[in-house]
Amino acid sequence: MRTMNQKQRVLIWSSPVLCISMLLLMPFLTANMGKTAGYVTGFCIYWFLFCLPVSVYCSGGFRRLREIYRQKSDITARMKTIYYFIALIPCIATFFAVFKNIAPIAGLQVLILALVFGMINGTLEEMFWRGIFNKIFNDHLIWAYLYPSLFFGIWHIALFSAKGIVYQGGAGSLVGGSLFMGLLWGLAAYKTKSVKIVTAAHIITNFFAFTGLIYQNWFM
Repeated sequence: MRTMNQKQRVLIWSSPVLCISMLLLMPFLTANMGKTAGYVTGFCIYWFLFCLPVSVYCSGGFRRLREIYRQKSDITARMKTIYYFIALIPCIATFFAVFKNIAPIAGLQVLILALVFGMINGTLEEMFWRGIFNKIFNDHLIWAYLYPSLFFGIWHIALFSAKGIVYQGGAGSLVGGSLFMGLLWGLAAYKTKSVKIVTAAHIITNFFAFTGLIYQNWFM
């Protein structure tokens, strides 16, 4: 790809701008607003000032966002099934690593909060990190798959910098695990040209992971 159009350039530059901005904002917000208000505010900025607006602009408007979920691939049904299974691997991992032990003691309120948070985060993150990159760059391995997968992992450094928030497994688990999940979900989306299953897998994974995060940081 020798030249890029304006939307492609916006999408490329939005990733480092997002990561740097959130790396500065997350510790500032949580230090000055408290870990609860600061953490939620940080995510709202991430969702509604980065992920959603950039996706809307690059897709050509709200009505054209649906095209993200209508992309087609010419791979066989068998291969699609394999990639869909790959997308579900993080669900299995987080179930046994976090949810299995925390869920019985977390309580209904924690589960509801984790589900709501997971649905919003999983949907908007997949729209941005996988859906719009695949739509704009299509079959370009670096820009459609590797680049967004890398920055998806990097953005989680900002989450680790939030003051007062404890993550099970520390930075290695949060950032490294996110990078690994991003590569799996990115591969599935890149090969199948669909983010429907990947979005579902992301929501389930977030539900399992946020159950542990919310319980350990706010309810223990």
